[in-house]
Amino acid sequence: MSSFYQPSAELLQAFGFSRFSAPPRQARYSRPSACGQETIVLYDDGELTLLEAVEGQMLYSFQGRVASEAEFRVLLRQVNWPAELVAPS
Repeated sequence: MSSFYQPSAELLQAFGFSRFSAPPRQARYSRPSACGQETIVLYDDGELTLLEAVEGQMLYSFQGRVASEAEFRVLLRQVNWPAELVAPS
């Protein structure tokens, strides 16, 4: 059985994401971007989706699985999302 990586709530919060309500078997996190809203949806089966809303239009950047935190950070950079920790306020 393959193992998939999903970022923890703590890591997503450290990246500036906030948790929002979601349907059963999903966890949804969003943060503002320079031109809209970035959202990550985590599914119970190990899949994740990256969504970006820009000027009222939803852009689907990625849907699938990643194997590690390093691959997750690379994915964020590939879709031009910051993958650095946000300094605590």
